Amino acid sequence: MNDLPRMASMVSAMFSATEGDSPKSIEQRARFYRLVPGIDWPNNWDELDLAEKKKRLDAMDKLGLNR
Repeated sequence: MNDLPRMASMVSAMFSATEGDSPKSIEQRARFYRLVPGIDWPNNWDELDLAEKKKRLDAMDKLGLNR
């Protein structure tokens, strides 16, 4: 079993807890997930507002940690 999604979720959640919700932090968290093969990234990611990006990343963290 590939634990890369779970590891990305753990790193993203820890990064969120330590760095907060700044635009730089949100984009760093997104970079973790972009490294995971099989995750389809939305084409309009750059057009989303910060709150929507955070909501989606938080959902991915929760999903990955509850595997």
